Amino acid sequence: MFIQVLISLAVFSAAAEAAYVLCLGEYPKQQAEYLHRDLSERGYPVYLLYGENCEVRMGNYETLDRAQAIADKLKSEERIVARIREEEAFDQYQFSYDGTESGREVNESAGEDYADPRAKRIISLALGLFGQPYKYGGTRIGKGIDCSYFCQTIFRELGIELPRTSGLQFKVGKKIEKGELKTGDLVFFHKRYYSKRNKAQKRQLYRKINHVGIYLGNGEFIHATVNAKRVTISKMSERYFVKHYSGARRVLED
Repeated sequence: MFIQVLISLAVFSAAAEAAYVLCLGEYPKQQAEYLHRDLSERGYPVYLLYGENCEVRMGNYETLDRAQAIADKLKSEERIVARIREEEAFDQYQFSYDGTESGREVNESAGEDYADPRAKRIISLALGLFGQPYKYGGTRIGKGIDCSYFCQTIFRELGIELPRTSGLQFKVGKKIEKGELKTGDLVFFHKRYYSKRNKAQKRQLYRKINHVGIYLGNGEFIHATVNAKRVTISKMSERYFVKHYSGARRVLED
């Protein structure tokens, strides 16, 4: 049974080039979760970004005017002052690799490989996206989707709203160790980048979350990939994913 831990009634335009969110502030975890629960019960599309403090957010909204209208409503009815922020519309650095391993396609028989009914449900939802071409920043089914939009769409069908990008999705839910992965956990991967060199400093190596998928079980996860140009199932043990694995977050509970 799925328990909804992130509730949203957000309306997101797939054709939008940008999106806006309302930032309601950062709070200690217990206070943030209380505010999240209170606003969720009132029908507001809120979610949490976990960190040293938890940030409470609301959205996405496809226009600035719509975001401002909701912010005005919060101020007048809930006495909450929200800051409007233009959200990153896409994953800026998308996953790709040069290996020959590209996973297997999602078809109607794929669910037979998993005993967990949640895996079967996720695959069933993914079948509606199977065959859609990968597209950088893609949010239009039939025109192209990217990895984080794929996960966002699947979880929305499960009653949970996720942020738009993989980097922000990496901040929601509960941190899970690799050996504790369960069906429905989000799994994340990074790419290495170097900062620009200047006169005073050497180039610095840093990592950035650039890919996300949904763990199914049996050491496999489902995701939208640039190399396969479709929704696919891959093994966590593939060389690229072992090398670039960054962690997992749990937003679904039994």
